[in-house]
Parts: sequence; C-alpha cells; structure tokens
Amino acid sequence: MQEQDDEKKIKLSTVIYAILIVLVVAIGVSSVLAYGTDTAVGKKIAAKISKAVPFPAAIIDHTNFIYWDDVEKNLASVENFYKSQELSKEGLRIDFTTLDGEKRLEIKKREIFNKLVEDKIIEILAKEKGISISNKEIDKIVNKKLAEYGTSENIKSDLLDSYGWTLEDFKKRVVLPSAYKEALTVIVTQENLDNSLAKKRIEQAKKELESGKDFAEVAKKYSNGSSSDNGGELGWVKKDQVLTEIQAAFFESKNPGKNSILESALGFHIIEVEDRKKEDNEDVLQLRQIFVSKDIFADWLQEQKKQMSVIILPAGFSWNSSDGLIDFKNEEMRTFEKEERAKLNGDASLMF
Repeated sequence: MQEQDDEKKIKLSTVIYAILIVLVVAIGVSSVLAYGTDTAVGKKIAAKISKAVPFPAAIIDHTNFIYWDDVEKNLASVENFYKSQELSKEGLRIDFTTLDGEKRLEIKKREIFNKLVEDKIIEILAKEKGISISNKEIDKIVNKKLAEYGTSENIKSDLLDSYGWTLEDFKKRVVLPSAYKEALTVIVTQENLDNSLAKKRIEQAKKELESGKDFAEVAKKYSNGSSSDNGGELGWVKKDQVLTEIQAAFFESKNPGKNSILESALGFHIIEVEDRKKEDNEDVLQLRQIFVSKDIFADWLQEQKKQMSVIILPAGFSWNSSDGLIDFKNEEMRTFEKEERAKLNGDASLMF
C-alpha cells in the first residue's frame, strides 16, 4: 500500500515537472520570438503567446513595466476604430493589408508603444511629487463626461463599437493617464514660470479673431488638447466643472470682454459663451474655447524622459535617449515613416 502511494506521488511529481518544463520552454521560445526576431511570423506567434505569458516590453526606472500584451491590445483597438469609421466618405483611406499598409501598422504600433511609455513615466513622476489618483476621482471624471456627451448606455455602446472597449478599459487607458498628466502639469507649471511662447501663441489667436476669422477655425489652428478637434466646443458646463480662474470670470462676476485672454495654471484661454440656462437654480453655460497650454510642461517632461532609465526589449525597437522616445532600429522603417509623413496623400492612419 505504501509502495502504491509512493508510486502515485512519483507520477504526480513527474507530471508537475513535465508541465513546468513545457512552460519554461514555451516562455523561452516565445521570448526569443518576441525579443530576438523581427520577422512577421515571429511577431504573430509572440503576440499570441503574450496573451498567456506577460512579456515585459519596456522596463522604466528599473521597477516599472510596460507589457507587450497592452501594446497589442491598444493596437487592436486602433484597428477596430479605423474599421468602424466610414473614412472613405471624408476622402480618407485606410488599408493595412498591403506591404506598405503593414509598415504603416508598425508605425502605429510604435506610436502606441511610445504613448504607453510616456504615460508610465508621467505616472512615476506624478507619484514622486505626491500625486495619487483614486478610483473615486476617476469615477467622478467619467461621470462628468457621461453627463456632457450622452447617456451611459450610449457611451458604452460607442466605446464598444469603435474601440472594442468596456467603460473600465476607457478608465484605465484614457482617463487615468490623462488625470495624472493634468495633475502633474499643474504642479510643474506652478514651479516654472517662463510661459512666453504660449502667451505669444494665444495673442496671435486673439489677433486672428479680432480680424474677423471664424472662432472654430482659429481654435483648430491654435488650440491644444481635445477641444481643438471640434472647433473648441466644450459643451454645457457647471461652475464646479471648470478651472477656478474660469469660475471667477464667468460664474462669479460679469463676463470679461470679447476675446479676452484668461490665464490659468494650465495655460491661456479665450472663452466664448454660446448660450446659458438654469438647472436646479444653478447657472449652466455652453462654452467654447481656444486653449494654449503652457509650453514649460512639455519641455520639462521631455528633459525628464531623456534622463529616465528606459530599457526596450522587443526586437525592432530601441530607446532614443537624446529625443526621449522609442525609435525603429531598422533604418528602412525610419526612412519609410519620414517619407510617408511628408506626403500623407489622404492616408488616415498617419493623420490620427
């Protein structure tokens, strides 16, 4: 009886060892494919295995990781977006099936990889300055967006159709990084006061408005941030939904003169009230703006990225410390990207 029990233990341990050996071999092979090859087949195999095995794609500041599966998931979301949009009606095209199309997809992958690394660097720097973003704060931001742009169900449906995202995906991939960046921007801007370039830009925007140019056109030309994409439209906002400086100018006193420049911790604003109403005895304004961020943050962040320890693991990519970004190792790909961006020719994949 004892011999049978011992034999079962031996067999069980043999099975466990065999499974571990297979796992180690799988990790080893997939690591070679992910990090040591730059072939299309290798990339596809590595992408499939990375869904089960968490490959680090980048190591930042020695203890922070970007995983390759996150790069692949974000790339799949971008592809889903292009497929869900009727871009041909706008005179734009998108085709990743050709040889050049596959190269453009690699360009998009590099951009996504860069963004993930930058977001992680911003989070590291924010935490070093004592910034912490709670789940409650993220939920508050999301609820505000839901109130501005439609019902919760409609937003969820749009995210799923356009990107294949759930609301939780949206919080993790968009809202949280944006919240860290905004909070860090405020602190860095307060510590650094040279904003001459940003001020010149907003003053030029003001001149064009005063010359009679359309507000939306000027916003698209000069404004930073997401509001520039839709002509500066901010939608309907309440007092507690805008910066303190804007509260003071539009909710707590008479409106400033037309095309007046307001300065906030984030940058310079020209704000126009399109309409106003009352909700539960509270002022609600429909606003649009031209916003120029204080350039000091972008410059400061660039310097921080150059000084940060960043190790890029996948084959085909490397960290360019002099520019603070991920670059292609392959000279042919670098040349291809430069040439494609120079000509564009209506290819939506290189425009946004």
